[in-house]
Amino acid sequence: MRKTATKPLSLLFGILLLSIPFSARGQDENEVTLLSVILQLETAHEILFSYVIDEVSAYTLTAPSTDLSLDDTIEYLNNSTTFRVQKISDRYYSVSRIITEGAEYCGRLIDGALGTAMENASIITLESGYATLSDFKGRFYIPEQYKKETIQITYVGFESLRISSEELNFKCPEIIMFPSISKLNEVLISSILVKGINRNVDGSTSLNTNNFGLLPGQTENDVLQMAQSLPGVESINETISTINIRGGTNDENLIQWEGMRMYQLGHFFGLISAFNPNLTKDLTIYKSGTPANFGESVSGVITMASNDQIAEKFRGGIGSNLINASAFLEMPVSERIGIQISGRSSINGIFKSPVYNNFSDRVFQDTEITNNQNSASFTDVTFKEDFYFFDVGGKILWDLSQKDKIRFNFIAMENHFEFSERLSGSEETSRLEQKSEAAGLSWQRQWTPNFTSTASIQGTHYLLDALNRDIFTLQEINQENEVLDLGAKLDTRTTLSQRFQLFSGYHFSEVGIANLQDVNIPRFRDYEKDVLRSHILYGNFVYRSKDKKSRLNAGARVNYFEKFSELLFEPRIHAYQELSNGFAVEASGEFKSQSLTQRIDLQSDFLGVEKRRWVLANGTDVPIKKSKQASLGLLYNKSNWFINLEGFLKKVDNITSKSQGFQNQFQFSSETGSYTVYGLEVTVNKKLGDFSAWISYGYGKNDVQFENFIPTEFANNADIRHSVNVASVYTLNNFKFALGLNWRTGKPYTIPKEEAPPIIGDGFLVIDFDTPNAERLTDYLRLDFSAEYVWNISERVDAVFNLALLNLTDEKNSLNIRYALDNNLDFQSDINRIEETSLGFTPNFSFQVLF
Repeated sequence: MRKTATKPLSLLFGILLLSIPFSARGQDENEVTLLSVILQLETAHEILFSYVIDEVSAYTLTAPSTDLSLDDTIEYLNNSTTFRVQKISDRYYSVSRIITEGAEYCGRLIDGALGTAMENASIITLESGYATLSDFKGRFYIPEQYKKETIQITYVGFESLRISSEELNFKCPEIIMFPSISKLNEVLISSILVKGINRNVDGSTSLNTNNFGLLPGQTENDVLQMAQSLPGVESINETISTINIRGGTNDENLIQWEGMRMYQLGHFFGLISAFNPNLTKDLTIYKSGTPANFGESVSGVITMASNDQIAEKFRGGIGSNLINASAFLEMPVSERIGIQISGRSSINGIFKSPVYNNFSDRVFQDTEITNNQNSASFTDVTFKEDFYFFDVGGKILWDLSQKDKIRFNFIAMENHFEFSERLSGSEETSRLEQKSEAAGLSWQRQWTPNFTSTASIQGTHYLLDALNRDIFTLQEINQENEVLDLGAKLDTRTTLSQRFQLFSGYHFSEVGIANLQDVNIPRFRDYEKDVLRSHILYGNFVYRSKDKKSRLNAGARVNYFEKFSELLFEPRIHAYQELSNGFAVEASGEFKSQSLTQRIDLQSDFLGVEKRRWVLANGTDVPIKKSKQASLGLLYNKSNWFINLEGFLKKVDNITSKSQGFQNQFQFSSETGSYTVYGLEVTVNKKLGDFSAWISYGYGKNDVQFENFIPTEFANNADIRHSVNVASVYTLNNFKFALGLNWRTGKPYTIPKEEAPPIIGDGFLVIDFDTPNAERLTDYLRLDFSAEYVWNISERVDAVFNLALLNLTDEKNSLNIRYALDNNLDFQSDINRIEETSLGFTPNFSFQVLF
């Protein structure tokens, strides 16, 4: 795109121009190009101009006197040329062509949010490459010879437009442009830690994978892994499916893809993200002060989205790492229609790499699979495993008109595992399937420059299906957990003035969840299905001071649950105030609720791999969760230093003991309680040219409270007291290198009482446990390294090579310890100590061709 010329390029162009022999230029002695005047002014006054080279290099004028001041020279240019020179700041000026009134092909650009003219927008004809800028009235002119071409209009911070020059005329019709970030997450500080991670004015953090930097241990931009580089976001067992945000469980997070709630997050049963990095381009995380349009979450919110712009030209890619192969494609079908599609599949059916073997060993620890393989009873049994995963997703973009946008999104993903046991000619096959499908349709309409609406419908289907067959007893256990989530939304954005905006809307949701337990010997079948409908109204008021130093997001959400005839009011607020010398303070608070949760009945459910099943609130033993949170932070951003210090307090009520995953004396209890967590998060980041280094520290004290337990209060399973992340990234030409160290204290667990025999529980023997969660796992430590090289094969083709070394020092980190009886009917039964350990040293390599 030829919007502006950089100074080195301008200087080189000017020197070449000025070195042309005098006779060849055919000008008078005092005739010079406008470009040469601009270059002389830049050198003499140490200022910079933005301009279109083709225009200013072809225009000649009588040279202004060298005795004139800068202001007098600019006045001379404005009076004696067909260009307008305007001062933007003390150092920056713009040069744009003055539009002739009544020109045949003319347009006028208007800011859709503020209704004001847009100056210095870049306009380019795609076929010939002719480029120009809009003037101070927002006007631009396209010459006659380009009248049949497609025009692309871009402006920093706004969605780009494509129009036909035939839509222009001598009356200069208005063309409305809208901010590219139409939500609340306007960027406050860009490129914290690495390029592509931004801090937003509403307190959220966003990650954009387009031209992203590099994080330690990554071969591709796995957005849910990248999110864990932020303090307060971590996984206590190294999986995507158990992301803990400020001490909450994973099911307490609202995780959306294109506005649709996702119930499945990982491939390989949680070790890698199920969201293809070629399709998912943006991720935003809210840890507190969540905008009122987000609900059904008592902890954090993670939203993901694909690119929302029609591709300018065909682009795609194909590649593979040692786990999966992938491909993607983005292409314009016409000026107003574009398509995006991507797919990914495991490659272990062709080649089982060491990475696959490490992942397999890690994920199937303490499951029916490994327990059978290691049991003396299965000595004569041979085993066979078959596993695959895939995902496919896409988006259809239709810019119906300048004011209307229609989008259709879809995604499907699956994990499929089969486990066969063979004995004396007979064979039994157990299986585990986890799959999701989601689709959504939206229509955005710009009714006026100050009012926009978006209507959408979406649906998500999730199924976890397990069949466990015992080769000795011929018993079959079939378990299913199925979710159908349907919704309709109407969201509006109203610009009241340059300082005030109002976001409001209505959401309807219907969620149905079914759970099946079917056993053939002895015959038993239990099927439960619950449906919950809710109606939501929300409003979010946004204030921004004239100097942009003060910002306030305040709103409320009202939830009405039909089944319980219950109305919940949830206020939300986030305030930001810039001080001086790079300092700023922010504060946030929120009330939130959640009507669905996950529970664990038995550790062996779903082959022991995916133990959690989704359930709905029923008003009795599973109430609606409610949370309150407040936080206060200090920010510093100056001289390539970024420092963020934030303290928080969160309380969540109406949690169930079955949702906490207790593996002690409370494993089979069904009680309702709460948890309280308070903590501190610190991030320090320093950039020096192409080098960036940071350290983050998190402290948290997380306790659960259950009135009917003894003791009534003890450490939460997700209580990580201290965590530290130290990392550095260096870019050298086409190379990137990243090295990072993760350390944290171990999570709590419970040990049996010394020399204590089993005690009688509900009809069977159980372990007599000591004080709950009084012990701690050993500290967790992992050192990761990544490297990337981009090979520019041609102007249109690049090859990208990535190397990742996970757990360089091969630490045997303990992730969980639990205790179980060999036989729960025998008082003399041994107590087994079962330990789950982390991934060992795991090298991975990826190769991708982009075109």
